[in-house]
Amino acid sequence: MSQQMQFIGFTYEQAQLFIQTIVKACLEENTLSIKNNSEAPVTTKQACEILGVSAPTLRKFVAMSLIRRHDLGPRKKVFYRSELEEDIKRIRAARSFKNEE
Repeated sequence: MSQQMQFIGFTYEQAQLFIQTIVKACLEENTLSIKNNSEAPVTTKQACEILGVSAPTLRKFVAMSLIRRHDLGPRKKVFYRSELEEDIKRIRAARSFKNEE
């Protein structure tokens, strides 16, 4: 559920300062996560090559939340090699556990 706020009783300057503080905090939070991930992004085509699957199969894996994808814009989708490797290990472990039953 989202919260709503009305600026009743705020001066223009107080509202402006409040919004600037929130935006600055959000930018710092997101910038830290980008800085912590110094790994170069992998394109969809490269991810397909790494996984050995086709683009439609990769899209299905993403839709099923088996593979993580990062949306950098409306048309820019990237993956990270380390995450692909983790996801593959997780999928293989789940598959081997299922076969043991």
